[in-house]
Amino acid sequence: MNYDWIKTRAFYDEEKIAMIDPLKNTKWTYNDLNIRAENLAHHLFEKGIKKGDVIGIFAPNDVAIFDLLFASIKIGAIYLPINWRLKYVEIESVINDSGVKLIFYAKKHLSSLTGISEDLLYMDIDSNEYNQIVDPCQHKQFQTIPVENDDLAALIYTSGTTDLPKGVMFTYESFVSNPINTVLTYKIHSSYKTIVSTPLFHVLGFNDLSIPLLMAGGTLILQRYYNGESLNELMKQYEPNYLILIPTMYYGMLTASNFSIEQFKSVDFLIQGGSAPLSGVQKKFINMGYTIINGYGLTEAPLALVNTPENASKKPESIGKPVMFVDIKILNEFGEEVGTEEIGELAIKGKNVTCGYWNNKEETKKYFKDGYFLTGDLAKKDSDGDIFIVDRKKELIITGGENVLPSEVEAILGKHPLVEQGVVFAYDSPKYGESVAAAVVLTENVPDYEQKLDIYMREHLAGYKIPRKYMKLTDIPLNSTSKPDKLELKEKMNTIVQTEYETEHSSKIDIN
Repeated sequence: MNYDWIKTRAFYDEEKIAMIDPLKNTKWTYNDLNIRAENLAHHLFEKGIKKGDVIGIFAPNDVAIFDLLFASIKIGAIYLPINWRLKYVEIESVINDSGVKLIFYAKKHLSSLTGISEDLLYMDIDSNEYNQIVDPCQHKQFQTIPVENDDLAALIYTSGTTDLPKGVMFTYESFVSNPINTVLTYKIHSSYKTIVSTPLFHVLGFNDLSIPLLMAGGTLILQRYYNGESLNELMKQYEPNYLILIPTMYYGMLTASNFSIEQFKSVDFLIQGGSAPLSGVQKKFINMGYTIINGYGLTEAPLALVNTPENASKKPESIGKPVMFVDIKILNEFGEEVGTEEIGELAIKGKNVTCGYWNNKEETKKYFKDGYFLTGDLAKKDSDGDIFIVDRKKELIITGGENVLPSEVEAILGKHPLVEQGVVFAYDSPKYGESVAAAVVLTENVPDYEQKLDIYMREHLAGYKIPRKYMKLTDIPLNSTSKPDKLELKEKMNTIVQTEYETEHSSKIDIN
């Protein structure tokens, strides 16, 4: 079957501007993108790359990302974007597990590949050599190799927040189904423009934003690396129709010195995903007359549920309802559907959902039940059928035999006027075992903030849910997918608590 949709898109929109790179001051038409891909496919084929081979890229948001994707489709190779924010041991794990044949890279990130076999490090995407290969002024036509629906199109690895990254497999059918769902959901068409700031190794920026827009014939503006101030300038210059960002990115825009509400005048949809909403950010936009809607997906199931602007004004924390051609269930520990307002694990079924994990049948079996993917997210459904994410199943804190949902504590914490941002996580208490802690960024430097927060939290939550420890920070550390890095916060708090315990213990010994 022919899945070479960029070639078809180029036929219908030959001279339409498909992609703009403001940093490099370049523009590419759909015909340019197709020719670049054919040139690269021709080159790779001559180098011995064949159908089913894995080819990778280790680079920021650049046209080369799409060159390699479209070339992979033409060859029938498996496209692998590698997260350059991962730690070395995680990068090494991805490379070894994937069996990647060669890797294109950006020179800036080459240091993160130290120790990786030089035979795999193929070419710098910013080099003259690469530009000459893909140059659309020299067209080397390539006959697309047919593929089947269930052939693998892409491998996208998880962020490795709790374990080493796992390779999420996307067949051609699943890889194409997601953008179709997205186009229908957000009513994307050829006159649409958007800016991609989220990293293109992540499904949010890649599967849910960029591919649907290009498939519909719109125009994509690349931001090589996210920066709130720079994004504000791009907004003013290009007037996008919609945005999909991680909540912390919206925060970065709001707090930048050049922020202006006028830059959103062209926007129909403001969508956030990838991590829990920031209530302060949502309130700020609502006060300015704009509603940020929640979209829900994960690496294994890119776009699954989304709210609407109208519903978000009434239920800002809801992730809405399933998109077209997606079915969900909320299951208890026995695999049975729960009732309204009852909490259970969210399970998703649809053609856009992964078929499983690369080289890992055990994990695949573990996360699928009767054709539904088990997300690991705890959710509930209200009487209107709207879905709410309660917390990550793995992040559930069990303290003194009681279950604590970090999101519940975060929601209360975030309402205190002293708290600009708050993250709740577990730490290992030498006295009490697993306990509740909170990292906070304050709106003002108050010496007795812990006492003030403690009093407030006790007014609104049961005693076992109250953070036993607070950690004041100027910035919340983020992991490779720009989510709050709870593992790093836990390690920091464990060190602090252990030091305090040892000091206290040694003091008692000295006194005696």
